[in-house]
Amino acid sequence: KQAMPTSVVQPAKQTPSTSEPDFGGQSFQDLDISSPPPAATASQPAPRFDSKAKDAASSHVAVGSSSASPDLLVNVSNPSKQGEGLNSYFTYEVVTKTSLAQYRMNRFSVIRRFRDFDWLHSQLQLKYAGSIVPPLPEKHSAQVSTMRVSGVGCSAEWLEGRRSQLQRFLQRVACHPQLHTAPDLQTFLEASDETLEAWKESSKGAKPAYMPTLGDVKQGLLSSYTRSLSLISSETPPSHTAVTDVACQQMSNYTAALETELSNVHKHSKRFIERHRALASSMSGFGLSLTKLATCEVEINPALSRGVSTMGLSIDRMSALYEEQAVKGSAVFEEPIKEYVRLLYQCKVAIGAREAALKAYNAASASLASKKDRLEKARGLSSKEDKLALLTREAKEAEELNSVAKREYEQVAARVDSEMARFQCEKLADFKEIVINFVTLQLETSEAIQSAWRGLLPDIESIDPHSGAVSSSE
Repeated sequence: KQAMPTSVVQPAKQTPSTSEPDFGGQSFQDLDISSPPPAATASQPAPRFDSKAKDAASSHVAVGSSSASPDLLVNVSNPSKQGEGLNSYFTYEVVTKTSLAQYRMNRFSVIRRFRDFDWLHSQLQLKYAGSIVPPLPEKHSAQVSTMRVSGVGCSAEWLEGRRSQLQRFLQRVACHPQLHTAPDLQTFLEASDETLEAWKESSKGAKPAYMPTLGDVKQGLLSSYTRSLSLISSETPPSHTAVTDVACQQMSNYTAALETELSNVHKHSKRFIERHRALASSMSGFGLSLTKLATCEVEINPALSRGVSTMGLSIDRMSALYEEQAVKGSAVFEEPIKEYVRLLYQCKVAIGAREAALKAYNAASASLASKKDRLEKARGLSSKEDKLALLTREAKEAEELNSVAKREYEQVAARVDSEMARFQCEKLADFKEIVINFVTLQLETSEAIQSAWRGLLPDIESIDPHSGAVSSSE
């Protein structure tokens, strides 16, 4: 794992040099993320989001979001429907193989349902603020509800897609440098149903990782923190200047632009695949009609009947090729792109945690400045000793809270820096694989279709027009 530098924060009154490009004002097509810009200094923030993307051969950052962890291998299998009607649901077998010492056994399995996966996702997102938690598949609540009411089961294709997406979620978590040792993940993978439910109950009071906890500060500091949030607008002294996170805004702009463009790619790739599926259906009907035509001619003109029948069978095989192309195209391109759109949402959640941590830090800093200002004014007015003691204690508590908020913000910011660098490296490897697989599929299908047409042509050319047809009156 490669350590990434913490982003530089600058006072709000300072702005980047006018000679530097405005990241937020650039179009997505103008963003250059192929080579890192020069390192930023304290007086000169980076003009744009540094992608940190590297050549896979020279990078120390693990690339490829689907890469298997050598210490934790997880597979999801055997989807099974439980119950009937509105009370029905699907369960999945989760099989784990590991060499990590924190687990009691090297190989074990548990049965989990979707709500268990959803709970794990929520806990990781809550307790590892700033981490890009892999996305879960959509809940498909409308489809599942319809299945429950109508009694008609989900298709095997839908169920396999669901299983595959849940497995990809766990495999990505298992490969994550921080999440793969999370206690919640361990409980999910190896605990009994009763233990898991008890663990869920004990986790209900968890707080976001960027918020101060009782383990960090005293209860009085939390009260002071709450008061500072409500009084910041009215008590912030003119001398206080909030810090801004330039890199965070750049990341936010980048992910928003990338999400828009990837959503468009997914929309048009879906139409492209649907066109091939429609072509497969049309060719199936075309082949069937030719076969029926050949049947009409079998007694009148056997040679023509054989040629047309051969053409019908060839087109029917081509129909199957187009259908296979559509199915594989969805698996190797449309679904991965759709998953990356969901992953970008998780990137935005991580960036949002950084923004929230910065807001908490600025609130604590403003509260500290306000309390120091009040203390100085009280000293200047020669206030009573008990009032001075109270103000001094409040200023000390605010200073401690400010230190906690600053430390929490810096931790979240460093985590987001590292996560976005890892995201860029994985995206580079993943997109290369996605595009290669998609192009290879198009070439293979095209070659198979051309081969089918070439194989058909000699059979058609072999029809002898001088052989004569049998008279219909015979």
